[in-house]
Amino acid sequence: MGCTQDKQRVAQKSRKRITMDGVGAVIEPIHQEKEQECSFNMGEFLGLHEQFMTVKRLEGLATKTLSDHTTFMRYLKNWLQTEVEDYENHAVEKGVFLQYIAYLFQKEYKPCTINLRLRTVKCYLRWLFTEKIIPEDISSKIKLVKVPKDTKEPLTVAEVKKIFKVLDLTEYSQFRDFVIMLVILDCGVRINELLNVSIEDYNSKDKIIKIGGETAKTRESRILPISSKTAKYMQKLINIAEMNKEEYIFNSTYGNRINSVNIIKNFAHYGKKAGIINKQTTPHQYRRSFALECVKAGMDIFTLQKMLGHANITTTRIYVNLDNSHLINVHERLNIINRFL
Repeated sequence: MGCTQDKQRVAQKSRKRITMDGVGAVIEPIHQEKEQECSFNMGEFLGLHEQFMTVKRLEGLATKTLSDHTTFMRYLKNWLQTEVEDYENHAVEKGVFLQYIAYLFQKEYKPCTINLRLRTVKCYLRWLFTEKIIPEDISSKIKLVKVPKDTKEPLTVAEVKKIFKVLDLTEYSQFRDFVIMLVILDCGVRINELLNVSIEDYNSKDKIIKIGGETAKTRESRILPISSKTAKYMQKLINIAEMNKEEYIFNSTYGNRINSVNIIKNFAHYGKKAGIINKQTTPHQYRRSFALECVKAGMDIFTLQKMLGHANITTTRIYVNLDNSHLINVHERLNIINRFL
């Protein structure tokens, strides 16, 4: 039955329509460190996960990150229950996780999706090792799968204008989505960060959006400026939110903050309606378009990194995949050889 360990478990606005006219987790005591006398099994592995989650909540991890840990562990548990006989007594060792990876490949999950699931498992395994619950760092033996080089092209200026043309700005939902597009194209903010911006987070005088550390992906707050054109549309949306006594700027048609899933679906619909079928039209692609156009306009990579909120500049460089025509134009304009001849 594996090692004997003490384990405790956690017991488990009125609706309205907005129109254009209406301008914790229970904290448990953490386990006691102890020497293992026998193999640590999957039943214990799953049972201790809530204690791991408590630690991560106390560390202040982003809500999305915490949600990913819970969701991906549930996926692993579902696989164990259906594919591994007597899984609760199965030893926690490298082999079982390799079987899980093989299963994900068999189900034809994309490499990036597989890696998302593996990262959370590796993080938990690393915690088990550092807390001396397991005797070896199994996480170091589980390698992420190779991901093909990202060749997704951002939306061009012409494609974005096509999408703008299919929007009916007299409808609140489409006007709201239009403003979201403008803000991302203007400052490169992540969709989840933007949707969490409250009215108080926006400085209309200086045209600055504050991204709080509690909602930023990197947990670091930052300031993002927007242009006067974007600010004009943003203010109209804020006026509508204030008249409906809303806290956030970007709300659903029936009130309360809109979620990113709905926005992603809407953006995909607009792309198809505009006839863009060979590219994704997600909010992230607008972010990529912002990054590329900034570099073309002469923004240095360090400023771009700060605006995008990247902890590592390598990530920023991935966003910027300049086409050959731009490279040729820049080369001709600089005409470096003239300095030598």
